[in-house]
Amino acid sequence: MSEMKYFIYKLARQDGQTDWHHLDVAMNTGVDAHAVYYGLTGNPQKRLSQHRTSKGHDISMTVIDEFENCWEALEKEAHLVAEHYRQFGAPECQGMANTGRA
Repeated sequence: MSEMKYFIYKLARQDGQTDWHHLDVAMNTGVDAHAVYYGLTGNPQKRLSQHRTSKGHDISMTVIDEFENCWEALEKEAHLVAEHYRQFGAPECQGMANTGRA
């Protein structure tokens, strides 16, 4: 049985519709002004498909980090959101869970 992997990713809007299953990998990159959401998943491909139905067909995903420990992954995700907020304001689609924002 393999160990669970936790992937940190960011979503960004693209010009026009993006390929349904395309995602990029750019490990150890930080926040950027074009990101609209930072998240954590065990299955990036499936999560991208889920995001596209609620956030739009112009969304792309870039995996930016990988962890074997969920608590470290959660810490990294929270750090990225906080850093994005400090530099650029709240990410457009962030905060739909656990913050009271719809």
